[in-house]
Amino acid sequence: MKLMTMKQYMNMSKPALIRKITKALRAMPKVKLARLCYNLTKAKLPRLRKITSRQIGVKRKTKRRFSRKQLAAQRLFAKRARAGTLRKRRR
Repeated sequence: MKLMTMKQYMNMSKPALIRKITKALRAMPKVKLARLCYNLTKAKLPRLRKITSRQIGVKRKTKRRFSRKQLAAQRLFAKRARAGTLRKRRR
């Protein structure tokens, strides 16, 4: 069976096209028909769009900036925490 062009299908009458489609559908397995029916029904439904935070009106938090001394202190704290040698604070 040769593949027909779109122009050839457009020249066919509507009943002839319906007969051709019906013949193809009868030969198709039930699972494929069910999937086709599901997709056709799904296509009729409205599109669901993801609501973004911009649409809601949520403002983004600005990133916190630490000074060099604070970053060094954090690194030291993390290092001591990993080593298990944290000293108690003197008051």
